[in-house]
Amino acid sequence: MKIDEELVLVKPTKKDANDIMEFRQEFLDAGETQSMPGSNGLFKFEKFEDWWKYIQTYTKQETVPVKGHVPSFEFLLKRKSDGKLLGMLQIREKLTGELAVTGGHFGGCVRPSERNKGYSTQMIKLGIKKAKNIGIDKVLITCKKENISSAKSIVKAGGIFENEVDFEDTKIQRYWI
Repeated sequence: MKIDEELVLVKPTKKDANDIMEFRQEFLDAGETQSMPGSNGLFKFEKFEDWWKYIQTYTKQETVPVKGHVPSFEFLLKRKSDGKLLGMLQIREKLTGELAVTGGHFGGCVRPSERNKGYSTQMIKLGIKKAKNIGIDKVLITCKKENISSAKSIVKAGGIFENEVDFEDTKIQRYWI
């Protein structure tokens, strides 16, 4: 079976609470304590219910809690055979300000124990389909220049390099699909 046939991108539910918190813990145990791209700040929440309430505020512009942020949709990348949570993808409804330059439509991460297996590329491909359903025809995806594996995943998923920009002492690469 091909990898793209064994994966699914689904919206999280409260039934996913234990899996999501185990996913979070794996990042913390790996020393990745400051960021989990695409998780809408999951690393900051010790309780699933608090994170759940927070992501609900991002479903409409009127309730987005941070000025300058936009509505977004959270998805879980799962393996069909065993239901294991492999990654998280956040799709931002539109680009404004900083997002148009450095953030893009997608933010995503794959759990540390499941990296370098092609899951990121497939998550992007599945995300493109979800983005089209949301009404996004052209997707901007960015990554830090030093994140070579992310850049490779973006290109393998069809990303076309546009440019590189300086942002907060780092270089950000911008790709369109």
